[in-house]
Amino acid sequence: MDLERFRERFGDKVKIDKNILTLADKKDLIRVVKFVSKYFDVLYMLIVVHRPPKFELNYIFSRYQDQEIIQIKVEISDKENIASISNVFKSAEWEEREAYDMFGIVFRDHPDLRRILLPEDWPGHPMRKDFVVTEEIKHWTGLDLKF
Repeated sequence: MDLERFRERFGDKVKIDKNILTLADKKDLIRVVKFVSKYFDVLYMLIVVHRPPKFELNYIFSRYQDQEIIQIKVEISDKENIASISNVFKSAEWEEREAYDMFGIVFRDHPDLRRILLPEDWPGHPMRKDFVVTEEIKHWTGLDLKF
């Protein structure tokens, strides 16, 4: 894919390195994702990395015809929320729910933002670097987990 289309359309709002588009501002996410949707069929995955005090969100998109991929990278503070892309890519509903469940990231305008892997009463978000494993959590499954 010719990534110059992105440079022409978004200028310095997007830094391009190989097939990775890094957004300068999270406010541009929806506009960039809508543009991506013209050329890519599916949100393949959302990868979250917690680097306190920030989260790095990596949206990976794929195209069925040639399996080409593109990645959009955006950083947010671990206290901020971000717009849901589920109105553009329906599969984002599941990916964003997992990111909420594991990291506590709130996706604005998500149609059903609730836990997907853990019970509703689970304390905290276990993939955060600041998550504390308590005795209650160690014994939650009935197994004597060693941490």
